[in-house]
Amino acid sequence: MNLDRPAAELAAELNKALRAAGFGPSLAELCDQQVLCLAEEVGEAVGEYRRMTGRARRTGALESLEAELADVVITAHSVASLLGVDLDKAITEKFKIIFSRGWKEEHS
Repeated sequence: MNLDRPAAELAAELNKALRAAGFGPSLAELCDQQVLCLAEEVGEAVGEYRRMTGRARRTGALESLEAELADVVITAHSVASLLGVDLDKAITEKFKIIFSRGWKEEHS
């Protein structure tokens, strides 16, 4: 499998594989499942961050956080693909808004 492709293409292929494996009998149900998975993946990333920064009972490593953040982005691309959202375009548009807001002034 050629993985050197845009994330949106890989996400569409992932969704096809999930459907073929029996996940989400319908597109709506697969979308529901992936949205719930997105929340789960964010929670796992937060847990890894807490471990990495010493805020949890056990320690963690940057590599574990990297993997969880990748899961968040992959799952977000999966959801976007299911909903017909061009996530790369949406991210670019959101960056335009963020950088046009200005920054909070520092108070002395």
